[in-house]
Amino acid sequence: MFTPATPLTVPESPFLLAAGITPGAPLLAWCQFDKQHWQAELHQRWQLPLPAALEKAVIKRKSEHLASRWLAREVMAQFGVADFMLLNATDRSPCWPAGVQASLSHSHDMAVITATREPLCVGVDVEQVMAARTAQETAEMLMNAQERALLQQLALPFAMGATLLFSLKESVYKALWPQLHQPMEFLQAELIHLDLTTHTARLRLTEDFSAHFNQQTLLQARFSQSEQRVVTLVTHPLVLQ
Repeated sequence: MFTPATPLTVPESPFLLAAGITPGAPLLAWCQFDKQHWQAELHQRWQLPLPAALEKAVIKRKSEHLASRWLAREVMAQFGVADFMLLNATDRSPCWPAGVQASLSHSHDMAVITATREPLCVGVDVEQVMAARTAQETAEMLMNAQERALLQQLALPFAMGATLLFSLKESVYKALWPQLHQPMEFLQAELIHLDLTTHTARLRLTEDFSAHFNQQTLLQARFSQSEQRVVTLVTHPLVLQ
């Protein structure tokens, strides 16, 4: 999913390790960071102030905030929005510029953002691969019998398959939240197709959320995977009000 990607120039600091951006509709950008090199002064140096609510947060949380806000500014510059500062709504969802559909995720040492001006719902998610025991313990709430059978047909370790499924459903939730503003359970979306060769997938809603998002709704997805992590991207035509 990250290839071909154009490298982004990162500020001189051991905190940000690398970054890249893949153009398209939607655009996809990522950065890797090292929380061990987070420093409070970086927020001032990069003009990305740390919110008061995070002053007493753990270093991991502060690192994720700094990296994701830096990446959001770089991404919005691609859309002609200079010096963008990503803030959150009262429901904690990101507030993007008018006319831009976007989604953000971070996990461990990576932040990922997808964005577009096209009429698309977009959702992105990055996850570290679950431990085998965690995958088994979460399987019942994460997948139905058909999904388990589908994953078992693929040449994937169960933990990798479970992580990929978890991430796909997180991306579905993020893609639909701006339209529905409703929480979703994992079993309210079902994986019906996954191709390891083309790195594409398709999901279907299993409940009626609205007239436009019902049990007939199919959502398209792309993904990338490595031994350590998976990244998923879900898109669906935007319902114009």
